[in-house]
Amino acid sequence: MKAGRTWTTGDLKRVAELAGTMPERELRRLLKLSSNQLAYAVRTLRRMGVNVTTRYYEPRLETCPVCGCRRATLGKEGVCEPCRLKRQLADIEWRISELMRGLTPEQRAVYEQTEAERESRADPMPQPRPTDGLNSYERAKASEDYDAAMEQWATTYLRRRVKAAQKRKERIQKKVNENDRRRHVRPEGQEEAAADHQRQGADGQGHREGHRARR
Repeated sequence: MKAGRTWTTGDLKRVAELAGTMPERELRRLLKLSSNQLAYAVRTLRRMGVNVTTRYYEPRLETCPVCGCRRATLGKEGVCEPCRLKRQLADIEWRISELMRGLTPEQRAVYEQTEAERESRADPMPQPRPTDGLNSYERAKASEDYDAAMEQWATTYLRRRVKAAQKRKERIQKKVNENDRRRHVRPEGQEEAAADHQRQGADGQGHREGHRARR
């Protein structure tokens, strides 16, 4: 692909495949082309009806080390917001499973039936933009735009689930606390019976001690 040389179909195909996938300077270095040679190849391809550009789309998203998705938000812990929310949700649901042990079987049955009807709603998922006919820059941008939209969708949905789970936990905690109070409060009449029992025990003890003293 030197000056004065006839360009082959393979030469042009390679330019079409790589153009826009890296900065232009790197592309020219890889293909060993001057600026004029690369510009000539691009013009030739466009005359052939190929939508080609040397414009490079600089990625703005980073890969989350946990889920492997491209994300716009990596927090101070180094993970994306959806992963952080999933972890928070798992912690709340674990706490709920612990609290469930404090419910009666009847209460658990009611809880499972009513809570199953309170599923968090989800907005329609974003749809990827069709990439047919787009050049490399447009495809790269469309791909990142879709990833960013999916991240926002997942964040919104998971925040709803976290909020709903937190409310469930609070409802169960309240019911468990009520059960605990009932277990520690004696039914009406038992307090007097217990007091009578203690008095009788004290009278009996005094009688025995008096009897021993007379002997």
